[in-house]
Amino acid sequence: MFLLLFACAGAAYPEEKGAAPRGTPPVDISVRSNKHDGFVRIVFEGADEQFFRNASVTQAKGQIIINFPSTPNLAASGTLEIEVLLKGKTYVIKASDPFTMKVLRLSAPPRLSIDIISSPKEEGGKPVPPGVAPRKEEVRKSPAEGRPPEAVPSVRVVLDAGHGGYDFGIVSGDVREKDVTLAVARDIDAAFTKRNRPAFLTRKADQFLSITDRAASIGQRPFDVFLSIHLSLSETFVLYTFPAEPSGADSSGAEFYNITSRQRRFAEKSKALAEGIGKALKAEFGDEILYREMNLPLLGSVGAPAVLIEIPATMTYDKATRARLADAMVKGVFANGNR
Repeated sequence: MFLLLFACAGAAYPEEKGAAPRGTPPVDISVRSNKHDGFVRIVFEGADEQFFRNASVTQAKGQIIINFPSTPNLAASGTLEIEVLLKGKTYVIKASDPFTMKVLRLSAPPRLSIDIISSPKEEGGKPVPPGVAPRKEEVRKSPAEGRPPEAVPSVRVVLDAGHGGYDFGIVSGDVREKDVTLAVARDIDAAFTKRNRPAFLTRKADQFLSITDRAASIGQRPFDVFLSIHLSLSETFVLYTFPAEPSGADSSGAEFYNITSRQRRFAEKSKALAEGIGKALKAEFGDEILYREMNLPLLGSVGAPAVLIEIPATMTYDKATRARLADAMVKGVFANGNR
């Protein structure tokens, strides 16, 4: 689908003004790519954040052109899902299908991330312009399917499946936290979708996302509720909220990740959200619920009611159990006035 070609800067693309002079030592950069549902992500990573800040990324005539300020010493990290030819400092990404792109410049560690998103096509192969939903084929519904959906608040939810990629999280026998959290997040999304309230997932596949990546992702869209799903080594559900007041030594975590706290003014609403979810989980599973306040950088970055939920790793995570979890979570979100 995508072909990444590396073209010499002195050939088709002239050297930019302000570029590093010839003879500048190459900057060490790794490149990796991952295929996801509907898009390909290409990530360039190195030690110099300014190097990526000075890189220009443009799109023209089915190509993405990347001009780095100097020639990097590029090396593949892991298995690349794209064909790579290395030459010069100007890079051209060609796509055979219509596409749009999203560019992020991130720190900790410094990197340039480019999402190449396939544009959907209408019947007959004509591409749909970005931001326009393709026409859907009309389908006659049975009387049962035509009934109005269950009335629920117009709440917009972000679901964060903890860990992912090389970060396995808790491993207990055949259970890996990164797999369980993604499965549970998908089931919660499905439960919201049944009520015509689809959620947004920070990750939809087995991929690693740093705290900064997750914070940047959730900051790109409006939402009303944030839930981060994790496992716990204890045999109880543990629900974390961000403290309303700074707690001295604990505040160093947010400072370390260079994330400004936007959560404090939502502290009371977050507690109400946690209590609603806790009551729903207790009603469904009968287990003890623990409530804790902790200065977690990811929660601190959220400008909406936010809760981190730890589910007992000792549970059996079959389809039926995950469905019970998802329904309880949805009921909890809609409790205590979180509308």
